[in-house]
Amino acid sequence: MPSFDNDVLPSETAGKFAIEVADETFQFRTLSFHDPEVTAAQIAECFGAHPLSQFRILQQLTTGEVETKRPTETTDLRERGRERFFVVRSDRDFAFTVDGLSLAWPLATIVGEHMRILARAKESEDLVRVTPHGFEPVEAEDILSLAGSEVEEFRLVPLPQTVTVFYREQPFELERRRWTTEELMQRFAVPAGYKLDRIKADGEFKELKPGQQIKLRDGMEFTSHVPAGQSS
Repeated sequence: MPSFDNDVLPSETAGKFAIEVADETFQFRTLSFHDPEVTAAQIAECFGAHPLSQFRILQQLTTGEVETKRPTETTDLRERGRERFFVVRSDRDFAFTVDGLSLAWPLATIVGEHMRILARAKESEDLVRVTPHGFEPVEAEDILSLAGSEVEEFRLVPLPQTVTVFYREQPFELERRRWTTEELMQRFAVPAGYKLDRIKADGEFKELKPGQQIKLRDGMEFTSHVPAGQSS
């Protein structure tokens, strides 16, 4: 994480032109500048990136594309849609595409949740990776590698309104949204006192915690069990 050399954080400066800047954690901070034209180096230094030579500076354009900025390259902050930047410690970029648009990221891996942000995916859209065998949905917790010999290709596809999931092999057609553990237990008519589990793709059982929210996808499987120490 970048460090700061002064007492006043850049986000506290009272400038006229504001931008959003994040590192690889995607925790955005607002930086303000009085000058409408700033260099990439000024943005990185204001963000606290030292030494500058060890960082990559990227900008997301109005088209959705992400490009690397040279330290001396300027950006006109008066142009709308040019307010999102990334400053990440790295010495290279990894290219990929989303719906044919060229994007770049300065690390070899990125989590699915962050990829969705870069892709500007809507709740009504699914982000999928294009593979030789078809489309592979990208889950929020997935670790995606961008370091392969081929440029990774992703697409945004519209989602249907409902999904079919399975509880103890019985199909249920449910609204495509985030459901709480309690909502699913009620819909599945899970016996009182039982715990609800999601069966992951690798066969692992993952117990859902009270109040936990889970975004349903087609084909998800669930089961339930009696808590340890209790009899059915």
